[in-house]
This record gives sequence, C-alpha cells and structure tokens, in this order.
Amino acid sequence: MRSLPVLAVAVGLCLAGAAPGNADPEPVAAPDAEDAGGAVHNAAFLESLQAAGITYSSSGQVIAAAHAVCGLVDRGEPGLQVIADLKANNPGFTTDAAAQFAAIAANTYCPHQLTKK
Repeated sequence: MRSLPVLAVAVGLCLAGAAPGNADPEPVAAPDAEDAGGAVHNAAFLESLQAAGITYSSSGQVIAAAHAVCGLVDRGEPGLQVIADLKANNPGFTTDAAAQFAAIAANTYCPHQLTKK
C-alpha cells in the first residue's frame, strides 16, 4: 500500500501557490465539518482512498489535502502541475498514485472541475 504523508501534501500544496482561504468566492467546508453533506463526502473520499490502496495517518489532514487539491485546480493550476506538486511533496508517490489521489479528491470535492468546457 502507498502511504500519504498528508501534512506534507497539505503544506506543500498550500505553499505551491494557494491563496488564503478567505479569498475564495465560495468557502469550502472545513474537513471536520459536522454537516451531513460534509460527513457523507468525507466518508466517500476516505473509502475511495482505501479502495485505491492509499493509506494515511490522519483523516483530517488527508481531507484537508484533498480540499487543497481542489483549491489549486479552482485557481487554474493545471492538473499535471497538481500531480507534480503531490509527487514533489510525497517522494514515495508514483505518478499514478498522485494522479489517483487528485482524481479521487476532484471526484469527491470538486466534480465541477471534471466536466468538459
């Protein structure tokens, strides 16, 4: 199984150009949001990671990393750069694993980014 040091991902992605959270036009729910929709999305995300064989030490941190991925994409970061950022901050990640993480994050938290324009 691949392990994801999520703190490095979250910090690395934030340092890779993410704007402050209060600059977003549509605020994203906090990873530990107690609303039913957030809990359902979080559970689906964690189950998808498990099914993909991607392990993590903290569900809160891995969910925050997924939101960071969506934040980068929402701000126009190209998908290949997001994958490169994931790999740079997680040397054990293969390109496939980084792409899988980004795809799971986008599918769960920002599916609007997956539609053709």
